Amino acid sequence: MVPHSRARIGRRTVTLIAALATAGASLVAGGAASAGNGGASGGGVSAPKPPAVSDVSCLDRCAGLRKATAGATVKLAGRRLKYVDKVKFPSSDGGVTVKAADVSSRSVEAKVPDDAGDGKPRVLDEFGQIAKSPVKLQIVPESELPEPGSFRLAEASVTPEKSFFYGEGKPTLHYIFNGNGATDVRVDLVAQKSGEVVNSWVQEGVEPNSEQVVEWNGVTEDGKAAKSGDYRFRLGGLGDALADGGKFGYFDHKFPIRAKHTYGDGIGAGRGHQGQDVFAKCGAPIEAARGGKVQFKGYHSRAGNYVVIDGKKSKFDFAYMHLRKKAEVAEGERVRTGEQIGENGDTGNATGCHLHFEMWSAPGWYEGGHPISPTKKLKKWDKWS
Repeated sequence: MVPHSRARIGRRTVTLIAALATAGASLVAGGAASAGNGGASGGGVSAPKPPAVSDVSCLDRCAGLRKATAGATVKLAGRRLKYVDKVKFPSSDGGVTVKAADVSSRSVEAKVPDDAGDGKPRVLDEFGQIAKSPVKLQIVPESELPEPGSFRLAEASVTPEKSFFYGEGKPTLHYIFNGNGATDVRVDLVAQKSGEVVNSWVQEGVEPNSEQVVEWNGVTEDGKAAKSGDYRFRLGGLGDALADGGKFGYFDHKFPIRAKHTYGDGIGAGRGHQGQDVFAKCGAPIEAARGGKVQFKGYHSRAGNYVVIDGKKSKFDFAYMHLRKKAEVAEGERVRTGEQIGENGDTGNATGCHLHFEMWSAPGWYEGGHPISPTKKLKKWDKWS
């Protein structure tokens, strides 16, 4: 029995050695093949995802956003561009290729060669992958270039369409102009109803063919909060006629309840009733009608959960009562117009969920001021909020 066992073990060993030798040869061959073709499993560098181009625009020597002369610098924007090393422009003989410059993952730049023609430029990366611009670049003669320092408004818009004093989202002008070199730009903010210029800016040395931004904080040139109404931005080069940049609505207060509502008792309706009741569903968001600093926060047997805000650039304090829970802001905290400060409720001496809203004159709520009727103001804010 023992010699027979040894014989079987010997045969297995020979078979195993032969199998390992065959596998080793296969691995060597496979490794050589991987090294030869740059495969990811063999330690070579595999090609990344191909580049993608989303736009092309002219940066200098431009007759427009996508109108360039020979020698102009253009920018191709997109994704996965960091390996791009060449840009190919259309031409009458099939295309002309130049070296890419200022390469990043999001954009590349290139000089327009003398024999380039109209069409969609392409980018080429070091792995041989190609991507084409979805929009055309027009090549124009130098005679079409504007005068140095000139201003031609190409695009303008304003966001948001409606905004509030000291609220989230300042009125912002976005614009692009065509020109030949940097120029000084004047921007006026005009009250649409009166035509009065309420603020103005001069931006020095602004580059053409790139987006520019102007924000307004809701304050006039004399430092006062602007009146509610419609406004327009107007802009142009210094000494030029100003072009329209777009309009927006701007308002000094926002109605405090963000839900369907009805009006209840106003000031003087009952003993000690010093404000306006507005009924809405329990839990409806209560927002600051005017941003400012939180003066007081607490609970009272009649008012329930309440909070008082000293309105920014305002002569008034604003009180919000019967909140469902403790106010969501802290004493001393600054809040924005339209920021949620609590929920509609029926805490304290209240029948049904409603907001009891008070306005107090300077110097403030139980600080020497007195309550005024907020009803007309609330209904006015209600219309535009």
